[in-house]
Amino acid sequence: MGRSVKIGSIRGVPIRLHWSFPLLLVLLAVPAGNRFVVTSFLEGLVWVGALFVCVVIHELSHCFVARRRGFAVRDIVLLPIGGASEISGLPGPPPDELAIAIAGPLASVGVGLVIAFLGYTTGVHLWPPTLLSGAIVSRLMWANFLLAGFNLLPAIPMDGGRVLRALLARRRSDLRATVLAVRMGRLTGLVMAVVGLRYDLWLSLIGLFVLLSAGGEERAATVRTATGGLKVKDVMVHDPTTLEVSFPLSVVGPFLEASPGRVLPVVERGHYVGLIAADYLSGQTGANFVADAADRLAPSLSPEDSLYPVAVEALLVHHRRAAAVIDEGCVVGVLYAAHLEAAMRRAAARFGRSSINQ
Repeated sequence: MGRSVKIGSIRGVPIRLHWSFPLLLVLLAVPAGNRFVVTSFLEGLVWVGALFVCVVIHELSHCFVARRRGFAVRDIVLLPIGGASEISGLPGPPPDELAIAIAGPLASVGVGLVIAFLGYTTGVHLWPPTLLSGAIVSRLMWANFLLAGFNLLPAIPMDGGRVLRALLARRRSDLRATVLAVRMGRLTGLVMAVVGLRYDLWLSLIGLFVLLSAGGEERAATVRTATGGLKVKDVMVHDPTTLEVSFPLSVVGPFLEASPGRVLPVVERGHYVGLIAADYLSGQTGANFVADAADRLAPSLSPEDSLYPVAVEALLVHHRRAAAVIDEGCVVGVLYAAHLEAAMRRAAARFGRSSINQ
C-alpha cells in the first residue's frame, strides 16, 4: 500500500509503517484550544505505541483467520488512521469474508475486556469514557471498544462494510452485493466527512478515505465478475520463443526486442528456469550466457489459473512485467502484464455497467 517500510514480522506476517505515519507524531505537539492533546510528547509516544499494538492485534486477527481459510497474507500496513491488512484473493466466498472481517472487531473487544479486568482489579477509574486524559489503562480500554465499534460501521473498506457485503452476497451476486455495500459506504463516508468538519478533523479525513476507497471496491468487483471465466491460457502468448541457458548473451538482444514485452523464458533442456528481460541485461557485468542473467525468482503460472485473482496477484500486485506459463515443467506460453491489463479492460467494457442493475 503506497510507500512503506518494514519494521518487523509476527508469525510470518510483515508489519510495515506507511510514510504518512509520522504525521500522527507531529500532531501530538499541536495545541487543542488552550491545552495540549496529551500532557507531554513523551507520554504521547507511549500512548501511540500502546494504541498501535492494539491496532496490530486487530489486524493480525484478520490475517490469522484468513490464513486458516486458505488466503495468502502479504503484510500489515500501519497508517495514521489505523491499520490495513493486505490479503490476497479477497473477498472470496461470503462465509470466509464474514469470518475474516468480523475477526478484527472481536479481537479489539477481547483486548478491551482484558484491559478492563486489569484496570478493575488494580483500582483504575474506568468511567467516564475518555481518550485524551486519565490513566492509559482506561484510555486503552475505551480505544479498543471504539476501534471495534468504529470498524463495524457499514462502510467499505472498513470491517463493517465487508460484513455487510458478505451478508448481502448470500442472496445476491458478488457485484450486486458490492454495489449496495459501496453505496452505503459512500453515504457513511459523506456523513463522516461533513460531521468531522464540525467536530473532529480526523473524522473528516477518515470519511474522505472511505469515499475514495469505495469506488475502487466497485471497480474491483466489476473486474472480478467480468473476468470470472477467463483463464491464463485465454490471454497468454502461446508457444513463445525460449532461450537455452547456454545461449550467448551477446546475441540475445534481437530475440528480446522481437518479443511482445521484451521478456522471454529461459529453459534448460526444455525445462523452465526463469525469465530474461532486455532492460535487465545492462546491469549484468561479467555475464556471458543466458543462465547468468536469468531471473530465477520470476513468477510462473499454469494455463488453467484464473486471471483474477491468481494472475493479477502474480503480475500486477507485485509489479512484474511477465510470467512464464508452465505445463508439466515445460513452457507453453508467456503472460505479459500489458496483455493482462488489456484483457481486463476489454472484459469490463463488454460486461458494461448495465449488469449492475440486474
